[in-house]
Amino acid sequence: MSTATTHHARILAAAAAAATAIGLAGATTTTAGPAAAVPIGPGCPALYVLGVQGTGQSSPTADPLADTGVVGAFIAPVLSGAPGLVQRSYISYGAGFGGAVPGGGRDPYVVSVTDARSQLDAAAAQIAETCPDTMIAGVGYSQGAQAVSSFARDVGAGVGPIGPERVAGIALYANPDRAPDAPIFPGRPGQTVPDPAPGTSGAAVAGVQIINPPAGGGGIADGATSYGALTGRVADICTDGDLACSAPDRAALLRVGAEIAAQADLRDPFAAIGSVGALLSSVLGDAWTTVVLNDFQVGGGNVDYAPQLPLAARLIDAADPRVPAPNPYDIGAAAARWNEVTATVAGNPIGLLPKLAGQLATAWGQLVADNADLLNPAVWVRFVDTVSRHNSYAINGQLNSGIAWMVALAHDIAGSR
Repeated sequence: MSTATTHHARILAAAAAAATAIGLAGATTTTAGPAAAVPIGPGCPALYVLGVQGTGQSSPTADPLADTGVVGAFIAPVLSGAPGLVQRSYISYGAGFGGAVPGGGRDPYVVSVTDARSQLDAAAAQIAETCPDTMIAGVGYSQGAQAVSSFARDVGAGVGPIGPERVAGIALYANPDRAPDAPIFPGRPGQTVPDPAPGTSGAAVAGVQIINPPAGGGGIADGATSYGALTGRVADICTDGDLACSAPDRAALLRVGAEIAAQADLRDPFAAIGSVGALLSSVLGDAWTTVVLNDFQVGGGNVDYAPQLPLAARLIDAADPRVPAPNPYDIGAAAARWNEVTATVAGNPIGLLPKLAGQLATAWGQLVADNADLLNPAVWVRFVDTVSRHNSYAINGQLNSGIAWMVALAHDIAGSR
């Protein structure tokens, strides 16, 4: 292997490792428990801020009032900037990545995010019920941003635990569900001033600009979330080259790998090999079932491979735990369809094989194109310090405009009472 090839392989290995460690820092490990009561009081504030930490920065027993981690570096200045107007608490959850991240819980990433979202829903509902005049804001970093993003998506669509009129603002940092090339305010290209909180004049918020250098690519989880009624009140901040939220556009297999890692038991090499192997086998089987059912057309003595979605999209969907897996009926139907395909081709190999070979070659070429960035060293130069970029939000000033936004929201809400 040449020196250049070896160097390129090392870059890819480092990038893949960073992809499976979306969020770094320490806490503890345990399994998810029931949602704890949210600390409220004395009295009800104008604004209640709920924070969800990144991987390893929380635990099921974490103090909900301790201003630690990246999210703590955001919320603590909000409290001092709007004294008496703001209360806060942090969602206490496993913050794990299958045991791979030091200090993180043993649960797979997907389980951890799901627990954070459940706890967040319960907290928001409790605050809304206990304090009818209080508005709610959410702040999430890395894994926590994915949970808060999911919450905001459902609230904006009208299917969340509270109505969109109760949400003043959502701040996301290093969001793995960031849409490709998303602007700071998803759905509002060019907007820098947040929309006002519902029912307020927005006078204080009008003096705030949420600014950040542009970031290419999209989140490694490929959620491409939109926010419905909350559009304009959700800010998605990403550092270019942070693999969590700024992954290359044409790197489908990287996303597949990240989705598999997010579901795996990574406590030790032996557990990881078995868990990842089983998940990969399941993903390939699910993708094959979907391809056969949807992309092969057979009948009248003819067979065509006419994909409704590219192979890359089929693999990403198969690896995504949010996409339902084929059911037993689908698996049986795919087997029957494949038998029909092979029988038809066997009946007319000279007429059908060259055509199918050309169609499959085109699909393979598209798959290669959809992963072209994986083979481009110039692309990976952006990610050689991705871990540093991912961990720098609290120290490079990127939190400051979001902090000012939350302080302004609190003053606007208080002034509207």
